[in-house]
Amino acid sequence: MATLETLDGRVNATEAAIADMGATLKVYATGLDTLLDILCGCLILTMQAGFALLEVGSVKVANVHAILLNNVMDVCVGTVGYFLFGYAVAFGPTTNGYMGTFHFALSYLQSDYDLTWVFFQYSFAATACAIVSGAMVGRTSYHGYLIYSFLITGFVYPTVVHWAWSGEGWLNSDMYGLSFQDFAGSGVVHVSGGTAALMGALVLGRRKVAKDVEEHAISESSPALVTLGFFILMVGFLAFNGSSQGAISHPGDAGAMARSVVNTSLACASGGLATILFERLVHKKINDYYVLCIVVNGCLGGTVAVCASANVINTYGALFIGSTGAIIHCLWSISLHKYTSIEDPVDATAVHLAPGIWGVFLVPFLDRKTGIFYCGSAGQYDAWRQLGVNVAGIVAIIAYSAMTTFVIFTILDKAKLLRSHQEKLDHAEALRIHEEELRQQQAHGYFHDVVHDYGPDMKSEPTKSVSSVFADASAEPSETELVFRGQEASVIRDTVV
Repeated sequence: MATLETLDGRVNATEAAIADMGATLKVYATGLDTLLDILCGCLILTMQAGFALLEVGSVKVANVHAILLNNVMDVCVGTVGYFLFGYAVAFGPTTNGYMGTFHFALSYLQSDYDLTWVFFQYSFAATACAIVSGAMVGRTSYHGYLIYSFLITGFVYPTVVHWAWSGEGWLNSDMYGLSFQDFAGSGVVHVSGGTAALMGALVLGRRKVAKDVEEHAISESSPALVTLGFFILMVGFLAFNGSSQGAISHPGDAGAMARSVVNTSLACASGGLATILFERLVHKKINDYYVLCIVVNGCLGGTVAVCASANVINTYGALFIGSTGAIIHCLWSISLHKYTSIEDPVDATAVHLAPGIWGVFLVPFLDRKTGIFYCGSAGQYDAWRQLGVNVAGIVAIIAYSAMTTFVIFTILDKAKLLRSHQEKLDHAEALRIHEEELRQQQAHGYFHDVVHDYGPDMKSEPTKSVSSVFADASAEPSETELVFRGQEASVIRDTVV
């Protein structure tokens, strides 16, 4: 019969074995979470390739290597900016809930495991910055590109992250009793990046003087690159939304990831279907290349819209969010190019800003547990309060991103660091033509132009846009033209897009 001392020894041995087993399981759990974050971070970074291919394939430019160089340098300078300042601003300790003030240059991290979170969050920052390049594709110098990429990844975007995702920001912490609901970044990533892209396009202005002469359409360049870029972006989005759970080792993590991936796929598919029906039946577009590009953007718009709620909505909620987000993208794109002077060649703002706002707005309605449509009468107050928090958060993100990036782009433009060499030529020519038209109107009056340009006996030639002027100039001139035009013809022929 075992003695009391023997039983105590066995109990102690069992407790030690259980403790060792618990420590081993903890190591396995930490390793699994680390693998998830690193692997998904790498997949998210492949979205840089998707953005580059989509930009090059959607815009007809001769200077393709400059666009690709900007995308490469975006990763390089963005990495430095985020690791020096961005992570500290986003996740460092704070006293006022506005921005972090510690861990600059990754100093004083508690363990090497924290570096996993740094890398994972950096991949999101790189995506936010890449959004900006779409609205300014082919128009910025690499000097300006380096500067604003550094500032966006180092300060502008991380500040928004601190508000919503750090756990200490004013928008999502106990400091003010607010809980901004944005699972994978419809607002934090896409609204902030889309707003910055809109400000960049606004500062650059429109290259075409008479925007009503040429109907907006994406210039045919490379359908294969557009399609390949889309599929790369979709793989990145699946990792983007699925990994936003942040871990896979806790109860419920795997289910949330699975729901996020499925809802992302459904939103993408419904966005594409809604877009092609809208373009064929409502917008009545028959140009296959234009429809290809707009459907690709519709798929991405639906995916952007579902980011905020991918883990908490039902599958039919994902179908609704994806399809409506894509339609909003189409309406935004049409309105932007028809009623404003802003030129967004690849619809970066239509894809990211408009659907991002819509996605954050819908979360308090479609959350399958606490949403307005599901919570019952007892939970209505909290659900409507959540809607108010989300709306306030979106307003704050847009206002902050617009103000800071507009100042950045304006200073760069005034310092002559923002525009590329070709963009400067286009911009100068646009101003010259516009000033000439104003002088003619002041000299002859409006009715003179109407009678001479649109009279019954006159056959006036349609006014060409600046892009058309430079396209004509890019044709190989004859020897007679070279003699007549002199040195200026050679300069234009060598530099035009």
